[in-house]
Amino acid sequence: MDTTLLVLIALAGTLTQAGVGFGFGLVFVPFAALVVPTRDAVAMSLLLGTIIAGGIYAEQRKRTSPRAIAPLVVGALLGTPLGVLILVRADETLLRLLVATSVFVSAVVTLATGNGHPHEARPEPVVRQGIVGVMGGVIRGAVSMGGPPIVLYQHWIGGGADRIRGALTAYFFWVGIPATAMTIPSGVFTGHVIRTTLVALPVAAMGVALGRFVRARLTEAWFGRVSMLVLAVTAAVAAWGAIDVLRG
Repeated sequence: MDTTLLVLIALAGTLTQAGVGFGFGLVFVPFAALVVPTRDAVAMSLLLGTIIAGGIYAEQRKRTSPRAIAPLVVGALLGTPLGVLILVRADETLLRLLVATSVFVSAVVTLATGNGHPHEARPEPVVRQGIVGVMGGVIRGAVSMGGPPIVLYQHWIGGGADRIRGALTAYFFWVGIPATAMTIPSGVFTGHVIRTTLVALPVAAMGVALGRFVRARLTEAWFGRVSMLVLAVTAAVAAWGAIDVLRG
């Protein structure tokens, strides 16, 4: 039963990421953490998310140049080891709280600043990209949910749904393999995590195909709204999971 639920959650996460350019970890980790220990949910998300990012990047027609997101990627890889250290050292309650806090703060900031509305692209200084990348890397390594800082940043930069989605897709692809490889020595990729990941892969492939269908029909206005809705809903689920652990 647990495996079936995890596979369905993976499908929802893949569909979200393929449709709006982000969201696999945001959807998968809070819900999966209600089924399995949070550390296992994070580990599964890291593995599955990396494979899914590769599949989405391969079928994406409008690809962002690696050079355009290089500072974000480098920053994320620098921040990943600290995040992995937090993942290994933190207890279950702290991990749940980290999951809830990272999503909730992202949702509140995004909704408060109105970053879901389309506007012309702003300039992207290298230093600022690097700082945002480090933040995303730390959070990704700790809770496999490093998307929010990058999503907030790309929506703030603006330039339309295609530019934002393309930048996010390229970022998750180029960060995925090296950042996940950095996590291997931590020992979080247990036999159970690997087996569940393999079972979920065929269903995740379906999610990529369905996400492509959704992506083609998502207007500029709805792209911003759906992006913010994903952040808000997953924040609520993560917070509920954290409160449940504290009560227990």
